[in-house]
Amino acid sequence: MSNSDSGRPTGPPAGPKGIAGAIDGDMQPCWLCGRSVSARALFCHACGAVQAPRELDAFARLGMERRFDIELEALNRQYAGFTRALDPDRFKARGPRQQEHARAQAAALTEAHATLRDPVRRARYLLELLGSPPTEAPAEPEEEIADLRATLAGTEDVLAVDRLAHAVGQRIEACIKYLAIAFRNGQADNAARILARLEQLEELSARARERRAGFAANP
Repeated sequence: MSNSDSGRPTGPPAGPKGIAGAIDGDMQPCWLCGRSVSARALFCHACGAVQAPRELDAFARLGMERRFDIELEALNRQYAGFTRALDPDRFKARGPRQQEHARAQAAALTEAHATLRDPVRRARYLLELLGSPPTEAPAEPEEEIADLRATLAGTEDVLAVDRLAHAVGQRIEACIKYLAIAFRNGQADNAARILARLEQLEELSARARERRAGFAANP
């Protein structure tokens, strides 16, 4: 008897419901043949019909381990493979319902991919999954970032902006590294504090790009 016949989920066993764990979805009946299908499955294991997207977190939807320091190459590879399999044109002969399911699955995968590929969105999302809401940004930036903002406001040429943007970029990379360590160690509160700093640095980086564009437009 196959796993789909017995009602047990296919694939590897579920990991712990923690920072590095993955959560398997419940088995549900296929809309076409009624056989049991994993919530993660894009297609029915028995009849091959495209399934409507189920309630899954972004990590589970893309088959990624639930952790902050994911491999972006693996994430992109998973996304590309799933979306190729769901091209609605492949299901024209199967009727409009399966085409609509394919489009809905592709849209859900695109949203999941957008959430996980960006470190800020990924960190916020992971904290929410862990039941530790991100720390609200302070009304006033920390002293170092306030100083960097003041320096940016006083820049007079593109080279000065580029130097500051490089310094901000180094701080962003450091935050991402420390975020990965905090999540691996189960330090959600520390991760939330680091994320708040990272968001301020990302905002400063955006300001630097805008100021550079202004200098480029008015040499």
